[in-house]
Amino acid sequence: MRSLNKIVFINSATIQYAQVMVDGNVHLIGTQGVGKSTLLRAVLFFYNADTLKLGISKEKKSFAEYYFPFQNSFLIYEVQRETGPFCIVAFKSQGKVCFRFLDTAYNRDHFVSADGRAFEKWEDNRAVLDAQQIEHSRKIDRYEEYRDILYGNNEAGKKDFTKYALLQSKQYQNIPRTIQNVFLNSKLEAEFIKQTIIMSLNEEDISIDLQSYTHHLKNFESQLNDIHLYKQPHIIKQAENVVKNHLAIKHLESEKNNFSLQLAWTAAQVQRNIPKLLDKREKNNAEKNAIIEKGEAAEVRFRNKADKIKGEISVLEK
Repeated sequence: MRSLNKIVFINSATIQYAQVMVDGNVHLIGTQGVGKSTLLRAVLFFYNADTLKLGISKEKKSFAEYYFPFQNSFLIYEVQRETGPFCIVAFKSQGKVCFRFLDTAYNRDHFVSADGRAFEKWEDNRAVLDAQQIEHSRKIDRYEEYRDILYGNNEAGKKDFTKYALLQSKQYQNIPRTIQNVFLNSKLEAEFIKQTIIMSLNEEDISIDLQSYTHHLKNFESQLNDIHLYKQPHIIKQAENVVKNHLAIKHLESEKNNFSLQLAWTAAQVQRNIPKLLDKREKNNAEKNAIIEKGEAAEVRFRNKADKIKGEISVLEK
């Protein structure tokens, strides 16, 4: 199950730095002005991404002005999932709140330098992330696109964001609306929440395109007749024989593939050994020729010596 795990404030609202765990049942208590509403609005913004529907009166600062007063103001959401946590970074760019998705758990070093100052340029954050080979998304500057990613409406061009979805739904619009009603309504009895969810789910009718199911009904009678025909005993016997023959053929094909692999390996070994054998043959031929030459030279010496001895014998005989 995927759920919001942690919220981190960096130079956000009136908070220089704070981490708030929201991974369970959280009870907020405190005097006025300690930041309860600030935290709740930050949680609500995570779900609805709508700066105009956070319960902030028009007389007060806007969400972007209040939560992101500086160039290096960040609001970071860590989300827990089955394969490990990921982060959603909210920041202000050109007067508007934007988002980036990071495929990693929250790490202070990704946003704050060694001297304790938050990075003022995205290039500094990116350099740290790239050095650690952490995947990060492009800038998301539309709230609708952010909600599509968060709730799994990943159509063409958004497939890379599937791993960042809390759930998979193309008609999710009532979910953030229901959460918004629960956060902003003072009446929070269980019956009211249940009715809110029911009414929210019924606000929009889900249309079903029957044309997409017509292919299931094509040739239905023919398929039904095939089923009845298959249940006959002689057809079942034929089918069993077909299955046996098919398995036998698959087995023979598997053996053929194994033998082919062995033959290919042996042929490759022979090809690798041919140069060595050729070199060895040339070396042996050279040795053979050298021996023949030595033999011929020895025979010449022998004949010369024999002729000399014969001459000496002839002299002695005379």
